[in-house]
Amino acid sequence: MPNKPWRWRLVLSGLVGLAVLSVCLLAADVMGVSKPVINGFFLVISILGYAAIGMFCRTSVAEEYYVAGRRVSAPFNGMATAADWMSAASFLGVAGLLLSDGFVGDGTHAGGLAYLLGWTGGFCLLGFLFAAKLNASGATTIPQFLGRRFNSPVVRWLAAWGAILCSSVYLVAQIYGVGLVASMLSGLTFELGVFLALGGILLCSFLGGMRAVTWTQVVQCVVIVASMLAVAMAVSWQVQGHPVISVAAAQTLQQMEARIQVIQADPAELATREAMAQRMWDLEAKMADPLNARELERQVLAKQIAKAKSDSLPLRDIQRLEANPAWREQGSERLVRAWQEERDGLARAIQHPVGFQAPREEGFKQGWVNSLALVFCLMVGTAALPHILVRSYTAASPDEAQRSIVWAMVFIVIVYLCASSLAVLLKSFVLNELVGAPLNQLPEWAERLKLRKLALLSISDYNNDGVVQYADIRLIEQYIVLAVPEIVRISPVFTGLIAAGALAAALSTADGLLLTISNALAQDLYFDTVDPNAPPLRRVMLSKIMLMVVALLAAWFATNRSVNILFWVTCAFSLAASTFFPVLLMGLYWPRMNRVGAVAAMVSGLGVSFYYIVANHPWVQLSLNLQPSDTLWWGLEPICAGVFGVPTGLLAGFIFSQRRTRQN
Repeated sequence: MPNKPWRWRLVLSGLVGLAVLSVCLLAADVMGVSKPVINGFFLVISILGYAAIGMFCRTSVAEEYYVAGRRVSAPFNGMATAADWMSAASFLGVAGLLLSDGFVGDGTHAGGLAYLLGWTGGFCLLGFLFAAKLNASGATTIPQFLGRRFNSPVVRWLAAWGAILCSSVYLVAQIYGVGLVASMLSGLTFELGVFLALGGILLCSFLGGMRAVTWTQVVQCVVIVASMLAVAMAVSWQVQGHPVISVAAAQTLQQMEARIQVIQADPAELATREAMAQRMWDLEAKMADPLNARELERQVLAKQIAKAKSDSLPLRDIQRLEANPAWREQGSERLVRAWQEERDGLARAIQHPVGFQAPREEGFKQGWVNSLALVFCLMVGTAALPHILVRSYTAASPDEAQRSIVWAMVFIVIVYLCASSLAVLLKSFVLNELVGAPLNQLPEWAERLKLRKLALLSISDYNNDGVVQYADIRLIEQYIVLAVPEIVRISPVFTGLIAAGALAAALSTADGLLLTISNALAQDLYFDTVDPNAPPLRRVMLSKIMLMVVALLAAWFATNRSVNILFWVTCAFSLAASTFFPVLLMGLYWPRMNRVGAVAAMVSGLGVSFYYIVANHPWVQLSLNLQPSDTLWWGLEPICAGVFGVPTGLLAGFIFSQRRTRQN
C-alpha cells in the first residue's frame, strides 16, 4: 500500500493537473478552438486520468480488492466517501432544483431544502449509529455483516438481493447521467457517451476493486470540489465583482425582491396563469374522451403542417409539429400519457413561486407533509445505502471511520453551498433578462439553450401577447448547471470544468455501486451457498467478471430507457431505508433481535416501499387506468415510500423477534 506522502502527492497532482488543464484550454478558447473540442478534451482527459489510477492500483489480493486493505486514514476515506456520495443527480441537480422549486417549495411539492437537509442529515445518522460498529465487525460487505450478526445464510441472502435492487436503481440513473453529460458536451451520441464513460468505470473498478476505486475517488473529490468552487467564484465575480459566492448570493437575493414583486403583480403574468389553468381543464376533457380528442387534434395539426409547408418554415418547426403523438400514433395510450404529463407540468408551473419563498397561505398544506416525509426518507436512506455503508470497512479503525464521515460532510457542504448560491444567481438572470423580453428578441443565451440537441429551455406564450412571462418558462433543471457559463457569459472553459466535475461525480458513484452489486452477487450469493471454501483469488476473479456483466447490463438499460435521474435516485433512498435501516438499527442496538425478526424486517419493509413506488408510477397507473387518489396514502408522493417501509420494518422486526423469544 502506498505511503502517506504518496497519497498527498496524488491529491496535489489532481489539483495541479486540473488547474494546468484549465489554463491550457483557456488559451485554446482565446485562440478560437470550438467549444465541443474543449469540452470533449476535458471529458477524455478526465476518463484517461481515472483509468490510469485504476491501472496503477490494480490488485488481486482479496483484502485489498474488497476493502482497500482496511487502512485508509480519515481524511482520504472522507474524500472517497464524499465522491462516492456526490452523484450526477447531486452535482447537477441541486442548483436546478433550487432554481425551479425554490428552497421550501410551492406548498404542494417539496423544495430543494428538503434534499439538502435529508442528504446531509443522513451522514450524521451514519456517523453516530453505524460507522464505528460496522468497522469493528471486520466484515467486507453489508450482507456478510448481517449474516454473521444473526448467524443465518437466509438473512445474508435476503440482504444481498436487497443491496442489488437498491444499488441497481441508483446505478442506472448514474450511467444515464454520464451518457447525457458526455453527449451534450462533446457532440457524441448518447450511446457512445455511455460506453466511453463505461470504459473508464471498468478500468477503475475491474482492475483494482475497492483499492483502485478509493484512490480514484480521492482524486475525483478534488475535481468535484475544485470545479464547483471555480465556477461559483467566477459567476460571483461576474455578477457582484468579488469571489465570495455566498455573499454574492445574499446581495443578489436582496436586489431581486423588487423585481419579484413586480412580476407577481403583473396583469400579464396573472393572465398567463389563467390561460394555463384553462389548458389544464382542456386536457382533463381530452383524457375523458381520448379517441374523439385525438381526431380533433389531428385535424388541427393537419392544417398547421400544411400552412407551415406552404410558408416554407424551417424543417425543424415542421418536424416538431409532426412529432406530436396525436399525429404520429394510431392508438391513444401514448397520447393520454403525454396529456397527463403536460397537465402535471402545468399544475406545478402554476404553483411555482417566482422567488425562493413559498406562497403565504394559511392552513394545512400537503406540501409541508411531503417535505418532512422526504427529509426523513433521505436521511434514513443515506444512513442505509450499501455503497456508502461499505466505506466504513475501508477505514483504519472505528474512530477513523467516524472521523471520515466528518471529513466527507465538509466537502459535501462546500459543494451544496456553492450550488445553492448558483441557483440564486441564475434566477436573477432569468428574472431580469428573460422575463419581459419579446419572443422575437430573446437574450442570446436563451436562443442557444432552446436550440441545443437536448433543449434546456422552452418557452410557451400561453396568453399570446408575444412577451415572455415567468410562467411561460420551462427549464430542464436537472442539467441547467451545464449552461451556467452561457447564461452568465463567462469562458466556455468553465463548461468543461462543470463537465469534469459532473463526470467525476457520476463515475465515482457508479464505481462504488458496481462493486456493491458485483460483490453481493459473487461473495454473498454464489460463494456463500455454492462454494464457501473457494480460494481468495477465485473469489476476486468472479467478482471482476460479475462487475463487467452488471456494468454492461446497466449501460444497456440506460441506453434503451428514458430515466428521470432525480426520481430514480430518490426511490433508491426509500428502498435502502426500508430494507436496511430497521435491521441494522435493531441488530446493532437491541440484543433480543433474532434472525426471524431480521428476515421479517427486511421483507416487510422492502415489500411495502417497492409496492408503493410501483403502484404510483405513471406507467402503471395509465396501464391500469388508475388515478393518484386511488393509490396514494395520505397524499404522500412515491419517492417518500420509506415513510411507510421503515416503520413497517421496525414493527415487524420487533413483533417477530418477541414471538420467537417467547417460543424459545
